[in-house]
Amino acid sequence: GTIPPPQQPQAQQQNPQGVGHAGPVTHLVPFESPAGNFVISSSLDGTVKAWNGSNGDCVASETHGQGVVTIALTNDLKGNPILLCGLEAGNIMIRSILPSPNAPALCLLFTLSAKYTAGHEGPVRALRAGPANTFYSGGSDGKLNVWEITGDFGL
Repeated sequence: GTIPPPQQPQAQQQNPQGVGHAGPVTHLVPFESPAGNFVISSSLDGTVKAWNGSNGDCVASETHGQGVVTIALTNDLKGNPILLCGLEAGNIMIRSILPSPNAPALCLLFTLSAKYTAGHEGPVRALRAGPANTFYSGGSDGKLNVWEITGDFGL
C-alpha cells in the first residue's frame, strides 16, 4: 500500500478585506476581557487599534499624531488594565483599555513627555510592566527609565 502525504496545517484569514493600518505594524498585544478576546496593535501610521480576536473586526481605533513604536499592558492602582504607548518623539501615552462610566475604550488618560519629565529623547523602543505599580521604558537615547504609577486615573 501507499502512505498518503501528511496534511499541511491550514489557516483561514478572518478579515479577508485586509483592513488594518496604513503603515508598518510595530507591536501586537493579546488582551482578554469579560467582553471577549482582543488583539491590540500599534503602527508607525500613528494609530493603536483594538481587534476582535475571533473574527478580526476592528472595534476601536485612536490616533497619536506620530508613530507608535511599542505598546504594553499594565494596571492602574485599582487593578484596571491600561495601555502604555511608546511614541517616535519620546512620549509615552497612557490609555484606558476597557470602557468605564468615566472613559471610553482607548481614552487618553495621561502623557509622559521629556518636556515635563525625565522621559526619552527620541523613540521609545521598549515598554514592559513591572511589579508593584511600576513599568519600564527603554529608548533610542540609550536610557532605561523606571516609572511608578502613583495617581488615580479615575477609571
